Amino acid sequence: MNAAADLAATGRALEQAYTRIWHTRMRGLPIVNPALRVELVGLRAWDGCAVGVIVAPWCMNLVVLPLPGGRDIPAAPVGSVHVVRLPAGNHDLLAAQLPETGPHLSGSLCSPMDDFASQDQAVAAAREALDLLFDARPAPVDAAADPAPGSQASRRGFLLGRLPR
Repeated sequence: MNAAADLAATGRALEQAYTRIWHTRMRGLPIVNPALRVELVGLRAWDGCAVGVIVAPWCMNLVVLPLPGGRDIPAAPVGSVHVVRLPAGNHDLLAAQLPETGPHLSGSLCSPMDDFASQDQAVAAAREALDLLFDARPAPVDAAADPAPGSQASRRGFLLGRLPR
């Protein structure tokens, strides 16, 4: 296989895993947003791995998966924290394991998904999150990046872990 085919196969496996979860463990739960479906957004090769955002009716997660011939993600206890360096900085992700993908890393960007009225809206938010995570420019130092106590965090601050104190 070539790199593009490996990336596509990795993405299909993750979408299949989340679709299986949606139709089994998440079936009928009130946390599931019926306006949404499983979709992998912006999967790209990065530092020997595949990185993207999985949109599901109950969550939006940043995911890091191994690629054939790339960097391995060693099996680790599910839920253990691993630091992943992206252009926007370091991010704590949790070790996960799915039969379709094997070991990978995952971090919640949004859950529950009830603020999204449509799949298009959720996918747009996922694309924006990836754009921010892969933006190497330092965040501007202003009130939006470091809000005053009790104020709302900026979207960039929220996605990059800069919540109000």
